Amino acid sequence: MENEILACTDNDAEFIEEQADHVFNTIAPPEPGAEEEETHYKVLDDAGNIIGGCTLEIDDRQTAAIYRLWVDEAHRRQGIASALIRKCERRARERGCYLALTGTYDFQARPLYEKHGYTVNDTMFDWPRGHEHYMLSKRLDRTMEEYTPANAGEFEILPGSEEDAKFLSGKLREHDEAFAPREHAYISISKKVTDESGRIIAGITGGIDGWNGTDIDGLWVDEPYRGQGIGSGLLRAFEREAKENGADIMFIEAYDWDVEFYKKNGYEKVTGVLEDYPKGHTMYCMQKDL
Repeated sequence: MENEILACTDNDAEFIEEQADHVFNTIAPPEPGAEEEETHYKVLDDAGNIIGGCTLEIDDRQTAAIYRLWVDEAHRRQGIASALIRKCERRARERGCYLALTGTYDFQARPLYEKHGYTVNDTMFDWPRGHEHYMLSKRLDRTMEEYTPANAGEFEILPGSEEDAKFLSGKLREHDEAFAPREHAYISISKKVTDESGRIIAGITGGIDGWNGTDIDGLWVDEPYRGQGIGSGLLRAFEREAKENGADIMFIEAYDWDVEFYKKNGYEKVTGVLEDYPKGHTMYCMQKDL
């Protein structure tokens, strides 16, 4: 079935993401009583300057994510990053989280996370070009020996603000740009299909980052219209625009309930698997050459 694929407004894209989230939540419901939380942490020197910090994000499925982890070069290898990781894990366990996730590049902190018991679940090759990105995870509901650096000092870890988080993001970006300069700003891609009355019945949202890495934030088809090829048409339209804007590989995260859809659309290379995420399900990291 051929359907006209149209460009989206910002409100259209938001609606499509909400519908995709609703489907996700129906299949893998949030944990009863669980609440989302985002906490920023920072470490200061004697003059009050930020010399390290990170952000901890906890979702309503009792999963924690650590990101924006940065330590000033002059203060590295003193145990600050390890102290921040332990702080995040303690808070996550207090909130009942069973799993911690993080992402890092080959020029960042993979060895450090592995020392803390994190396992690589996915490797994205050539993103950015000439480098690798890793997704790592650690079960927080299992006992394991915790890593403490031999030179670990005592650091006061303070709550941070949104401005502190922006500062950390900027510093981390400066660090990353030294290894792999970004080629452009983020490029949003969103498409929709409507019925005869103009009501949105399907859509896809996502984009391309400065390293030409792709992400899909939401792909949704209203239930009465499924099985007609609309989702595949939207995916192909997204891929075409991504390729036109410099992307040569599509990276996606699929789950046990939609992995076959992506396989049928050419995503035959599984680069990583994460069991029991969300609980009772499996996530597949997949890619397709454009």
